[in-house]
Amino acid sequence: ANFVKENYGAGQSWVDLGTYKDKDGKPGFYGFPFKADLKSLVWYVPENFEEAGYEVPKTWEDMQALTDKIVADGGVPWCIGLGSGGATGWPATDWVEDIMLRTQSPDVYDKWTKNEIPFNDPAVVNAIDIFAKIATNDKYVDGGKAAVAATDFRDSPKGLFAVPPKCYLHRQASFISSFFPEGTKLGEDADFFYLPPFAAKPELGNPVLGGGTLFTIAKDSKSARAFIDFLKMPLAHEIWMAQSGFLTPLKTANKDAYANEALKKQGDILVNASTFRFDGSDLMPGKIGAGAFWTGMIDLVGGKPANDVATDIQKSWDAIK
Repeated sequence: ANFVKENYGAGQSWVDLGTYKDKDGKPGFYGFPFKADLKSLVWYVPENFEEAGYEVPKTWEDMQALTDKIVADGGVPWCIGLGSGGATGWPATDWVEDIMLRTQSPDVYDKWTKNEIPFNDPAVVNAIDIFAKIATNDKYVDGGKAAVAATDFRDSPKGLFAVPPKCYLHRQASFISSFFPEGTKLGEDADFFYLPPFAAKPELGNPVLGGGTLFTIAKDSKSARAFIDFLKMPLAHEIWMAQSGFLTPLKTANKDAYANEALKKQGDILVNASTFRFDGSDLMPGKIGAGAFWTGMIDLVGGKPANDVATDIQKSWDAIK
């Protein structure tokens, strides 16, 4: 655990995520983190920004100002699509989780995912409402608020590449680039920036939302422990970094081992994170995280007030206690 705490970006977060109680209720470090996935990204087309004279925002307040500037210039700031068949609504849960990490302490986030504070706690309602103010503003989203739930998440970023642009910003995890038009070069035709923190909340640093792969030893042996020791070595990470689709929070790994600049930049975000948390909906019971939370987000973009949406989700959670 000390190795991870000292050598990983947001080390304490990774220690917490790998710590579980044994049969006697005593906490121990059982999950060694190896691979990470990054969600806290906003995608854009550099050429569109250049032509319009826009700059990458460094704070949430700057991003809000940019959103309003794009509207004032006659454009549409955001492409948002929640469509995903039976899983429709999930992209909005990522928004809410990212906003929670930028407005509340990691401890409050953890309590929320464990139902130790209710869904309709003011802290959670505030995060839902911040998202709603973007997603339900007809001037802010491509196609207006009616298109948000109807647009498939895979098709959603296409507006970035339209001529003229149908939108300028798209918040989605690192995987979304695989749905960009064929031949899109990351760093040139499309790029991303870290979803910025609130300037009003400097104490929260640079929180990152994502996923990860943890190794654990199911049957103790010398060889199993030797393998975990190998995973501590930068080389174990660098072999994978040279492929696509692998990110590591290990600070001692050579950044130049990444296959391309986009991965290197994403790796930097992970290494420089002050807090890392897993996707909140994934941590919740299936009926909530893959059920009531999803449908609640559809209700939200349909016009239901944030507090009512949150209260309904909490009722669903109470019903499975």
